[in-house]
Amino acid sequence: MEARNQYLYIKIAENILERVGAGELKPHDQLPSERDLSEEFDVNRLTVRKALGMLESQGVLYRVPSKGTFIAEPKLSQEMNVLVGLSDQLIRSGLQPGAKVLEISIVPAARSVAKALQVGDGTAVYYIHRVRYANKAPIAIERTYIPVEYYRGLEAYDLENRSLYDIMGKEYGRPVRLARQGLEPVLATGDEVRLLEIEQPAALMMILRVGLDIRGVPVEYSKDLYRGDRNRFIFMTQNPDAEQRKA
Repeated sequence: MEARNQYLYIKIAENILERVGAGELKPHDQLPSERDLSEEFDVNRLTVRKALGMLESQGVLYRVPSKGTFIAEPKLSQEMNVLVGLSDQLIRSGLQPGAKVLEISIVPAARSVAKALQVGDGTAVYYIHRVRYANKAPIAIERTYIPVEYYRGLEAYDLENRSLYDIMGKEYGRPVRLARQGLEPVLATGDEVRLLEIEQPAALMMILRVGLDIRGVPVEYSKDLYRGDRNRFIFMTQNPDAEQRKA
């Protein structure tokens, strides 16, 4: 019986996902009550609650106390095999990008920053701290370090309405061409919860990135934190041992 109930809650979750994928359930549509869903699927309410909880943890649903359960906004799918700025990713997905600059200052590079940028400890770097938005909703926090030597006067540009990569390329002729990136899950701190307007405990995805210019010189070191409930990261991988056979 226990195995059957586990199978049933997965089937309920899959059914809701199919409805979302087919457009039958749209963002912010309210789901029927647990009681109505239990009658629809002929299961007990505990099984329904387990299915809804799983989908909520995946960011497919969200709950509003005393009101019910609703369909969440679709996740932003980010192709990790192509290096483009978040602004361009959002525009391609039909979303309006936005940013709020919390700080931009010149600071001496700490040892970890200096190592990533291959400069001496204490070298002057820009520190840029921004919150990024999609349709006015916060989705990411960016902390970026840029060598002052290559981008003097960067603080004069509008970093709330322009892409940093766009400025680096068009205004300085030194675009980011390649990047080494690492992806790992982290738990949000109190400040991050406040900035992203989420509730604790909350899982975030952290991207550590070193961007290289056309000469292969490191010109960007970033620590970006993305909301796990609003973002999806897509990779294309290749099996080096697979042989291509001619037909």
